[in-house]
Amino acid sequence: MKKLIPLIFLLLLAACGPGDQNDAERVVRVKVQTIEPSTISAEVYANARLEGSQEALIFASIPGSVEEVLVAEGDAIEAGVRLVKMDTDQQVNAGTTAALASVSAARANAENARSNYSRMETLFEAGALSAQELDGIGVVLEAAEAQLNQAYAGYTQARTTRDNAWIVAPFSGTVGRVWARAGNMSGSTPLLSITSNSGVVARVLLPESDIFSLEVGQAAYVTVSAMNQQSIPGIVTSVSPTVDPVSGQVAAEIRFDDPENLLRAGLAGRVSIVTESASETVVLPVSVLRRTRNGYQVATVENNKANLIDVSTGLISQGRVQITSGIEFGDQVIVLGQNSVIQGGSVEVVN
Repeated sequence: MKKLIPLIFLLLLAACGPGDQNDAERVVRVKVQTIEPSTISAEVYANARLEGSQEALIFASIPGSVEEVLVAEGDAIEAGVRLVKMDTDQQVNAGTTAALASVSAARANAENARSNYSRMETLFEAGALSAQELDGIGVVLEAAEAQLNQAYAGYTQARTTRDNAWIVAPFSGTVGRVWARAGNMSGSTPLLSITSNSGVVARVLLPESDIFSLEVGQAAYVTVSAMNQQSIPGIVTSVSPTVDPVSGQVAAEIRFDDPENLLRAGLAGRVSIVTESASETVVLPVSVLRRTRNGYQVATVENNKANLIDVSTGLISQGRVQITSGIEFGDQVIVLGQNSVIQGGSVEVVN
């Protein structure tokens, strides 16, 4: 038994020695990326439904029935164009006639009062009329002129009411929905909707953690699934300075000018706001980072040997990370196989 122990020890030593030596000389096949200047941006995201920069629901200003609808959905219109004609009732027409009659009567009364005051003024200058009597006639003239002004105001209001039989476009744009139908009575339902052609906007709610990174003027874009994920650029036009107490979120508005008129109000999209950006910097896939107790390392290749370098990171976005120190332009960073190499270990770069 004593003779077997040294033999077993020698066999174990022979079995382990060559294997350790092979591991030390093992060549790891890796893929590398030569570092070039790049750009990375930090972004925040929100889902939104696009709206016209100007939208309006048009209601009838006076009660009545719809006599004629002059536009259809999708029509391009100019500001002031007539959209719907309302059938004004007899009461409105009678009111206009009565107001005009009141103006005529008040005008005649005022003219008589002026003529009378002019005659009395002549008598006063001749000494045939006292100042007190002239003042009394002047009061009558002032009352007549006030009555005339009141009649004019009533007539103007009556004409405005009558003219409201025509529903006109408040601004240029495109007709959206048309609910009005000839013969229908006007009520709480809008007659039609209008959207301006001066671009679309997205009003979004973002987490309160983003409130200090959002600013007016930041670049943004919207990606619309209905347009095969095409992205349209925009700009942040407003940011709420406070967090909404109900939702706990921050409201922001983004405008998309869309000169090619590709976007449509009502489309759903994903809005991205660029809160921070860095250019001419080192950018790598997040997957190349090796976590250590003190932070992160990146593996590089120098003379077919692996070199593990401690790095500092900056912006992280969409699976990419900015390296702020440790790596320079021109370095060859291992992007595949980095977790299999050791410091100073041999590597073989493959495509």
